Amino acid sequence: MHSDQNHETFEKLFLPVQTALRGYLFATTRDWTATDELFQEVATTLWRKFGEFDSSRSFRAWALGMARLQVLRRRQAFARSRLVFSEALMASLANVAGDETGDDDWRLPHLAACMSKLPPSDRELMGMRFEHDLSLAEIAAKVQRARPLRA
Repeated sequence: MHSDQNHETFEKLFLPVQTALRGYLFATTRDWTATDELFQEVATTLWRKFGEFDSSRSFRAWALGMARLQVLRRRQAFARSRLVFSEALMASLANVAGDETGDDDWRLPHLAACMSKLPPSDRELMGMRFEHDLSLAEIAAKVQRARPLRA
């Protein structure tokens, strides 16, 4: 079991590289569903193997390396598909994703500005959905609102 301090350290390193990971995974799959599945697998693997991470190295490079391994595993499973990218292209995509300058996502300040314009109740709802990853049903139950009916 990982300690709370390890969890906090992992979050601080993982959160800034999420966009690069998703970008790489989507570039290699061109499928949002596959990207989401792979992202979950990569995130789980990174957390499980976080004890092996060498903090003197780049977390971004380590995470992208793990993502590349997950993609290769998936590629082997679908080796007969014509939509599979070559290993050379996947290596090139990993290099491009790893070469991005800085770990900061340029969109975060813009998102913060937009969020600050929302009423507090709406910010709370957004936080439940995107920070705490609650489903719409869980959010509705939490705020005691009925789920809207669809026509």
